[in-house]
Amino acid sequence: MRIKDLIRRIERTAPPRHAAGWDNCGPQIAGTALDCARLAVALDPLPGIVEEALDWGAECILTHHPLLLAPRLPDRLDDYHRVLSLVLGRGAWLYAAHTSLDVQAKGPVSHLAESLELTSRRVIEPVKTARAVLLRLGLEGAEARDAALSRLSGMPEILSVEPSGARSLDAACFDEDREALLAACAGQKGEPPRVLSARLESPSRDIGFGLVGNLPEPLPFAVFAGLLATVVERDFWTLAGTIPETVARVGYCTGSGADLAPAAFAMGADVYLTGDVKYHQALSLDGGLVIDLGHFRLEETMMRVFADALRGELAPTGLEVKYFFGGDPFSVYRPGR
Repeated sequence: MRIKDLIRRIERTAPPRHAAGWDNCGPQIAGTALDCARLAVALDPLPGIVEEALDWGAECILTHHPLLLAPRLPDRLDDYHRVLSLVLGRGAWLYAAHTSLDVQAKGPVSHLAESLELTSRRVIEPVKTARAVLLRLGLEGAEARDAALSRLSGMPEILSVEPSGARSLDAACFDEDREALLAACAGQKGEPPRVLSARLESPSRDIGFGLVGNLPEPLPFAVFAGLLATVVERDFWTLAGTIPETVARVGYCTGSGADLAPAAFAMGADVYLTGDVKYHQALSLDGGLVIDLGHFRLEETMMRVFADALRGELAPTGLEVKYFFGGDPFSVYRPGR
């Protein structure tokens, strides 16, 4: 698979234009490889993981966390210098999908909402509202129309698609996915189809940080905690706030999301799940319970979900996708045990 096509596919799920202004998403290290037969996916671009991925034969490494948030010279021997040496020495690519992935409520970040079967989901901190657009596309003939119809029917970004005539079809997508839709319908010379008409449609969707939603039914806290333990692979949590008798509505944000706790509680959450809760954030809680599940665990699972999706979609192209596991830097020590 061409590297440029692989990056285009990654960015369909995590468009860099949606990243936070302080972030560094996109290519971290440009490689000389033009094609990719093996894609490595990981949470962090640590030297050990990068070396293992390159030894496996990866031409491209996709991580969640960037190599650096701000560029600097490799002026000292550290992990940054080591990763640069490893990746540049193999001609490989390093790509980071950080907040560009975090804000996609329909993407891998929804793994916890899916596992808990949350309904009536809402984004806690929207940064943009995407509108749906219905495009009528003019194509070269019935054969080109049917081919485009087949391709669009298999794309997750497409909300609906149907023929509208012998040489045209109607396809709906969110406005930021318009380019991907047109590219999928390109003719033999790579030219996009003619857009005969376009109009805004419902629905719309919020792009932003955090999710809140309802459990299928209210649960006593102990029962909810038991359910949570089956979907979060970590054997210790930190709690702050008041434990509710019953949990009906749950909010969460992967990574460092403690700042969103007040907004989640204002939206009716009984518990809020995140990582990296600080002392003064815990002190300032006014109602509700925050459960710190760990930055690593929530995002490690998210990236595994992303890798699984890419593997399933790209397998027909011959591209191999392998997830490289990291390790939680935190553990519990119990003196005398």
